[in-house]
Amino acid sequence: MTRGFARRLDAVLVIGLMGIVWPAAASAQAVAGSRVLVLPFAAQADQAARGGAGGTLWLGEAAALLLTDGLSHVGLSTLGRDERVSAFDHLRLPMRATLTRATMVRVGELVGASEVVFGEIRLAEPERLSVRVRIVQLRPGRQLPDIADEASLDGIFALFDRLSGRVATGMGHTVAPGTAASPRLSLEAFEAYVKGLVAATPATAQRFLESAMSLAPRDPQILLALWRTYAEQDDHEKALAVANAVPADSALARKARVAVALSLVELRRFDGAHKELMALAKQRPAAALSNALGVVQLRRGLLTGPESATAYFDRAVNARPDETSFLFNLGYAYSLAREVPTALQWLRETVRFDAANGDAHLVMSSLLAGSGRQIEAQRELDLARLLGASVDAATLALGAPIPPGLERLATDLDVDSLVRLESAVANPAQRDQRQVAMYHLDRGRQLFEERRDRDAVNELRRAAYLAPYEEEPHRLLGQLYQRAGRLAEAIDELTVALWARETAAGRIALGTALLENGDRDGARREAERALVLQPSSADAKALLKRIGGGPIAAAMVPSTWLAEAFARRRLTT
Repeated sequence: MTRGFARRLDAVLVIGLMGIVWPAAASAQAVAGSRVLVLPFAAQADQAARGGAGGTLWLGEAAALLLTDGLSHVGLSTLGRDERVSAFDHLRLPMRATLTRATMVRVGELVGASEVVFGEIRLAEPERLSVRVRIVQLRPGRQLPDIADEASLDGIFALFDRLSGRVATGMGHTVAPGTAASPRLSLEAFEAYVKGLVAATPATAQRFLESAMSLAPRDPQILLALWRTYAEQDDHEKALAVANAVPADSALARKARVAVALSLVELRRFDGAHKELMALAKQRPAAALSNALGVVQLRRGLLTGPESATAYFDRAVNARPDETSFLFNLGYAYSLAREVPTALQWLRETVRFDAANGDAHLVMSSLLAGSGRQIEAQRELDLARLLGASVDAATLALGAPIPPGLERLATDLDVDSLVRLESAVANPAQRDQRQVAMYHLDRGRQLFEERRDRDAVNELRRAAYLAPYEEEPHRLLGQLYQRAGRLAEAIDELTVALWARETAAGRIALGTALLENGDRDGARREAERALVLQPSSADAKALLKRIGGGPIAAAMVPSTWLAEAFARRRLTT
């Protein structure tokens, strides 16, 4: 369900942190389209308080939940807990640790929040709560005045109703009288529910959540939290039962139907899952629903055709072309259907967005080996072993069949918003590597224009090493080698650029190198293909004019020639 939160707290710092945010005396105006991220509060308790110093850690999460709910109730757009958990998971941050202010601000930036709200909550004897709320506005980079209040523990709901109104007012939002939220849970049920959310193990979470359900058997939040816990333990029959128990008139009914569909998929009841997903997609289409339908059809064995796995994955990719799980599923389905060129196209697109996707490298290795392209296949298998895959790539021999069960099915409930977060919040190490690669690429471009070729080659080699599936470093390297008269190396690099991504500029560059190397027919093929990609290209027309002679049949460069050129290439750092 999740990858776990036991990661180093400072993992996010590799991205670089925002500067110190100083308090602002002036009140802020609410920004249209703003979205508020409320983070768990730092919780403390006196030794004599109920539960002692360690028994009130749930209050930090409770504060975030109540404040998020209260701000939503008065009309502010907020990021829900599912989105927050997904963001922390992707950033490899622990949910139960105290974060630095700089890290909180950076998390808010990465999820697109306009404000980040956090604070402290303290339980003193006998049962007296005191709360301090801190608000940082990210766009102007300033902290608003703190807001403090207190109440007894059994008055926690009214306390956070008041705080929500004051926070909203502090942000410049008008709060109408009488808009306070009305909690439907008893304090006992709410406490058990929150303790279940923050429990360290699924078994402990199940115990608390079942206790909460016994006190509030029809509460949709408790039922969906229990669904997630059962699903984490592969108890899909129980998961299906609690998801079906969510009332149809609940605001969370759509999430519950998604949960029902996912449980049916895991139970291999594909007809029921397909029916549920189709009904949800008819009600309101979403890319994640198309992806889930693709998974259902793939597991049914329906790989191609109008209502097949590839058709649904294609719809998901069209809606979200930057979502790597959708790109991978499309390439994987075409791989299983043995449509090798199309499969390689989408798998290359997957690693263009996520170069560390071990499963994509593994599937490409199998496809390339089956096409007789052994050197490329070995390279992809080595990358899969290095990066890790869903199966143990170290046990796989070159040319082994494509492993089953690699398709990606999101298990987050909010199919309309969480997937957007998936692409916005990448692994920090991957983001850092891309940034370094882009730095070297920018330097390489500048040096290329300045004709400082030796320095440019060094920068572009570094960029190609860090981002081997980016087209531009290879194309610029090829043009540099061509400028130096190293035509064989230039042709190899320019061919690899086309392997990464086909562009008119890449075709023209390769055609120019081939012409200089005496291959007029090959050069003409490249120029004509460039005109197919970009009919108005003056450079392609100029190249054809240089070539002269009559036209030949326009054709793609044979894949075997691409493979041979790729095999000749020697990438150095």
